Amino acid sequence: MNRRDFLLAAFGTAISTAAVPTWAFASPASALGFHLTDVTNAAGLQFLHNSGAYGGKLLPETLGSGCAFLDYDGDGWQDILLLNGMDWPGHKRQRCTLRLYRNNRNGTFTDVTRIAGLDIELYGMGVAVGDYNNDGFPDIFITCVGQSRLFRNTGKGTFVDATHSSGLFGRQGFSTSALWFDYDRDGLLDLFVCNYVRWSPEHDVFCSLDGSHKS
Repeated sequence: MNRRDFLLAAFGTAISTAAVPTWAFASPASALGFHLTDVTNAAGLQFLHNSGAYGGKLLPETLGSGCAFLDYDGDGWQDILLLNGMDWPGHKRQRCTLRLYRNNRNGTFTDVTRIAGLDIELYGMGVAVGDYNNDGFPDIFITCVGQSRLFRNTGKGTFVDATHSSGLFGRQGFSTSALWFDYDRDGLLDLFVCNYVRWSPEHDVFCSLDGSHKS
């Protein structure tokens, strides 16, 4: 029996012998006391994620991108930041950027990406929001495939790229998530960045059922 047949057989056995979860017999949603409604379009959130997929089945395409709720303009209402990927070099089809949506305080949002200075292409993975310079406004660190980026909030509704000035420029990697925290308790936020694997398009890491071809 080869590896593929073994895995398929094991999966089938697990499915056939698994106990039915108790939630399968739970009460209808109406009995829960709340109901969720998809208001994406009504709220003005017109966003489409681009993984850059062109048929090469590259590892970063499988991971998606992060998002964050943050009150970037300090008006007391949560705004939305959605990260995006981009087309791979040599396979350019469209220009894609992350999107920042400002809360209109009436259940709708306005795309202010360009006005806020965030109309930038990058292959985003995760985002960490924190006020690293203690000026009262949330700043944004975005983990990326390639160079991760730090955007400082000016407090005037815009962001500036502080990657160079902060000393974070110069490392190309596959960073997936990050965390702001004051590890030395000096009153200033420090940054912890998680990295995945050593990766490049030329040396892709992939899963395979036969040991040769990408699954």
